[in-house]
Amino acid sequence: MKYKRVRGSIKQAAYIILLGLGFSGCATTTDAHYADRNNTDSAQSRCVELARTMGYRDVGVDSIDRDGRAEWKVRLAVRKDEKYRKEWCEYNARTDRVRMDD
Repeated sequence: MKYKRVRGSIKQAAYIILLGLGFSGCATTTDAHYADRNNTDSAQSRCVELARTMGYRDVGVDSIDRDGRAEWKVRLAVRKDEKYRKEWCEYNARTDRVRMDD
């Protein structure tokens, strides 16, 4: 009985293991940033920043509520076109994305 050499498959397995270890390091870095972002200060600053870039002036925070573990709902008092109104902003700390309907 002859044995075949399996050098190619050992190299492939080593590459896959190294690649997996590399990606696992990225996941821990993201979780550290998530812990820093998951608070009212981050939600407030990201929503105010977005409102200002959308053309709102006199932006103030009316309330901040947690919606789940990573979601924040921020109620803003804003002025646009000389009209004052209330707007909702949603901030997802896990993805660091902010959304507001205009």
